Amino acid sequence: MRDEAPIASPLRAVARSDVRSLASRPMYRASPQTAVPAGSRPPLLRDLSTTWLVALIAVLVVAVGLRIGFAIDPQRPQEPDSIGYARIAKNLSQGNGYQEGGFRTHLQEPSNYSPGLPLLVAGVYELSGGPHIELARIVLALIGSLGVLLAFLIGVRLYGPLAGIVAAVIVAGHPALLQYQGMLMTEPLAVTLLAAALLAFLRAGDGRGTWAWALPGLLLGLLALVRPDYLLFAPLLALVALFRARGRGGAWRPGLAAGAVLLVAFVVPIVPWAIHNAIVLDRFVPISTGGGKALYVGTYMPADGDGPRLRDELLRDDPALAQRLSDLPREARLDTLLAVQAAREHPGVSTDIALTRIGRANLDDDVSGDPLGFAGMLGRKVYRAWREGPRPIMHSPGWKAAQKVLALLALAGLAILALRRRWESIPVALLLLGVSANAALLIASPRRTIVLVPIIGALAGATLAWAVERLKPERA
Repeated sequence: MRDEAPIASPLRAVARSDVRSLASRPMYRASPQTAVPAGSRPPLLRDLSTTWLVALIAVLVVAVGLRIGFAIDPQRPQEPDSIGYARIAKNLSQGNGYQEGGFRTHLQEPSNYSPGLPLLVAGVYELSGGPHIELARIVLALIGSLGVLLAFLIGVRLYGPLAGIVAAVIVAGHPALLQYQGMLMTEPLAVTLLAAALLAFLRAGDGRGTWAWALPGLLLGLLALVRPDYLLFAPLLALVALFRARGRGGAWRPGLAAGAVLLVAFVVPIVPWAIHNAIVLDRFVPISTGGGKALYVGTYMPADGDGPRLRDELLRDDPALAQRLSDLPREARLDTLLAVQAAREHPGVSTDIALTRIGRANLDDDVSGDPLGFAGMLGRKVYRAWREGPRPIMHSPGWKAAQKVLALLALAGLAILALRRRWESIPVALLLLGVSANAALLIASPRRTIVLVPIIGALAGATLAWAVERLKPERA
């Protein structure tokens, strides 16, 4: 049965004489409980007491300070992807088109890079009068800090202000996210966009009208421009919107309208870039190339779908090629090897298309030849994607343990949410499953899961808030 839409504030459900006593509660004015009661109106910032607001402001101040610090004093040397994004943004701002130029540390076509980040940075350069890369990193630091606020709001909605503060603290101090703020990388921007899209989606589901579904669709479209591997989120959430927005008596027209509005808003920011790609690449590419590489690596069972293992295996199989590539940086050899492999098996075809064909052939062979082994590989890849963070700092035993504890708390929070606020649990679960499915089929990088840190933090916060609620002595 579909949850009933909330129609009144909890304050209206009590007599006027009780309003003053409720408002005097120390932590949460709108409800006598810290947690959000099942089926109640989702709380807003104005419902929170001064104590919670002061705590939020403190966390935000720390988050902004840390991120700007990393932006001003960035990691050196920069990651190859960061260098590539910076060069593309500079060329865009100087009217030279979407190209990297210069000495390329990655044997990778510019079209492999997702356009969202370099377009944003090029806009910063245009407004500031030149390629001021430090300013661009500071802008990204402020955008990343917004993700802390959004994590808090998601946590408050799911299980009250304690869950929100826990989520905000987790995002504010996450070591990998902080390191990414010292580079031009997509992670901080994607984290904020996904958290904003989820919050807008949940608010649209509160019965705010058909056009309210446009905002989550637009945000999901912008997210796809930043990280194309999340393209499928919009169709999945549009399906949820269809069921959520059904009219009284199960009428489908309002639901169909909601799903359509979300999908149309989703494609609005993507269409111009798809047209650009059709002109430049002379084929239909919605956002970026590079999907062939991810599919080929992810379906190569002898290397267990792991890029470094595939690189080492290809080098062992071709000692002469390994000798020629010995002067290249180790992280750059895989792209070179894949280009050679693509040219050998499909000469005269672009690398991405060739790798896509090889990847599909691998997938057919995996499923038909060894389905149990393939299923085992998928499970191991999902585990690898979730077991640790994407930066070396997260690979220490302590941070690996913290990552696992956080994942377990989040799973418990999802179960609690499914029992208490069923409607919110559905899109949250779909996002978790979508990211896990991407990791299973494609390259199982922890970079895929880091965009979920605000959601994971909110779910972990819900578990802790639930535990605190259970430990409180019963009031007479």
